[in-house]
Amino acid sequence: MAALDTAGAKASGARPRTGAANLALQKRLEESQWWPAETLLRHQLDLAGRLVAHAAATVPYYRKRFAEAGIKAGQRLDLDAWRRLPILTRRELQAAGDALNSRRIPPGHGRLIKVSSSGSTGTPVSVLATQFNGFHFKAIVFRSHLWARRDFSLKFALIRRFKDPAYHYPSGASSRRWGDPLTFPIPTGPSARLHIGASVAEQMEWLGRQNPGYLLTYPSNLRELARHSLENGIRLPNLKEVATMAEILTPETREIVREAWGVCVNDSYSAQEIGGIALQCPEHEHYHVQAEALIVEVLDEAGRACGPGEVGRLYVTPFFNYATPLIRYELGDYAEVGEPCPCGRSLPVLKRILGRTRNTLVLPDGRRFWPHFGSRSLRKLAPIVQHQYVQTEANVIEARFVTERPLTPAEEDALRASILGNLPIPYEIKFAYYDEIPRSSGGKYEDFISAVATS
Repeated sequence: MAALDTAGAKASGARPRTGAANLALQKRLEESQWWPAETLLRHQLDLAGRLVAHAAATVPYYRKRFAEAGIKAGQRLDLDAWRRLPILTRRELQAAGDALNSRRIPPGHGRLIKVSSSGSTGTPVSVLATQFNGFHFKAIVFRSHLWARRDFSLKFALIRRFKDPAYHYPSGASSRRWGDPLTFPIPTGPSARLHIGASVAEQMEWLGRQNPGYLLTYPSNLRELARHSLENGIRLPNLKEVATMAEILTPETREIVREAWGVCVNDSYSAQEIGGIALQCPEHEHYHVQAEALIVEVLDEAGRACGPGEVGRLYVTPFFNYATPLIRYELGDYAEVGEPCPCGRSLPVLKRILGRTRNTLVLPDGRRFWPHFGSRSLRKLAPIVQHQYVQTEANVIEARFVTERPLTPAEEDALRASILGNLPIPYEIKFAYYDEIPRSSGGKYEDFISAVATS
């Protein structure tokens, strides 16, 4: 375990934040992913214990909560002690504000950076982070590229939200590298970036000009790009793989991308206030928790740890943010726990990321259901350009559509039957028509939202 300590896990003293340090850390991460599960757990509890000690000593908010939980200063953490630590909810984080910030951040952790979530859960939050924490996030990003075995000499294209107008269509922005030398400490090919505000047709025209080897975008946008390509016979001849982020990736989207371009999709799971949480396995389509950098707990409604095949809420503890320690933080997402991976990595498995509380359909008896409406079938029933479903009342779902033309009564009947066929009970389906269904301020798009569900 000392090997990872030298990468910067200790709480005091200056830590290298250079490309060379990233390469050195990658060598240690290559070893740690194969550690026995018991070794990995000891390593996690060691790093978590240092974070807890720091929080107790420098964050009065935590000192009081830990004392109430019976955690003593300097106590070595085991699983029982860890599970006595109180949960930190998003609403508590939002309400606490500066009270959760450390009064004494180790000087070697570098300058402070304010990080804010987009508020897609309905509860936006802000935290302070450090360069030290950012270095570990960048290392996970680089690890994702190494796991995917990407050819760093090819062009990398990104279509996502960018604030700067320089990224807008038709030109977008370009660079001689994939990213900064700290994230990519080796030579790379060029990159190109385009703001998500461009239409699907404009994005495809831009991609045709760029002819990238790799593409990174949101799953919802990727689905529309692939559909547009299929309908218009457009190919991307140099494309090797697509990467996705920030939204839920469905099997349906993976399928349509393979059909359109003959490539696979590689997904990652992160949160703005946390950084990288889980990466898609190099051999399978499930996710490996980046356990060297954080603890992820999946707990049921009674607070018990979920086993393989069970779905629960996600609670996350990143080890390296000593500015705003987030200890057993309720992220707001649900996930399904997976079996140990056949690839041999001991890193915990998340079989599926299911989304936020507000993405669950609430049944009249209070149970939750994760709906899947089959977006590909919509185009076969009616000229649907864009769609979104919103549970507006306990027994009502509003189907919001952008269409190429007004729909006929027969098309509406077919759509209603298709929607009800994917639901557990016969909800009332109301139709609403829009010129455009916008993305959130953070660039994300949700196919289903429940106004009835609460966090």
